[in-house]
Amino acid sequence: MLYIYLDEHTNHAKVIKDRYLDIDQPGAIKSIYSMGCIPNDEKRDYQRDSNDVLKHFLTRLNRFPLFVTFGGGFTNEEVEPFFQKENLCYTKVQPDKSSPFYSVQVNDASELEHLLDETYWYAAVNNFYFISFTNLLTIERKMVKGWFFKKERIVPVIRATKEMSFITMEHDFMGYYLFSNEACFDTEDKVKAFLPRGDGIDYYE
Repeated sequence: MLYIYLDEHTNHAKVIKDRYLDIDQPGAIKSIYSMGCIPNDEKRDYQRDSNDVLKHFLTRLNRFPLFVTFGGGFTNEEVEPFFQKENLCYTKVQPDKSSPFYSVQVNDASELEHLLDETYWYAAVNNFYFISFTNLLTIERKMVKGWFFKKERIVPVIRATKEMSFITMEHDFMGYYLFSNEACFDTEDKVKAFLPRGDGIDYYE
């Protein structure tokens, strides 16, 4: 049995802080949901289950192009031959000697499936992984506060707009967070309509 959960969050400031997100207008976010799979069977691969549920959700939405951005941690250039083989449109951002960020424009469901299957492990090792329906990210140098001092770092900055939605990943790729200002996601029922249903699937209430 695959168990899926869907929760709406009202304390937006806490979610944004806990996810270490840099949003230029955090108060502009109207809806935040977490969703994903609940481990209940040691034989299941829940990272792959999470990938399958995410693919289903995005395919049902059928809103292309999508923009998938990941990197800044374990990312290396070995992924570029895959982009070229699949004829994916991508840009590489590497402001310094740190690991690069890649932003890929996904134009249809087939490209989406291939890209997620190839790259979801980056989210599984807690690398930055971000999906949006418009290109909302800039990669900037910013002073980031640590425990005892501030240090300049390369930071993905999210530009909040009036009509926008984006997805970030939960720890170990066990789920995702959906942030939205759009009417199509303003209730749990509307979000749930795009998630999988059927035999072998149940929802944790």
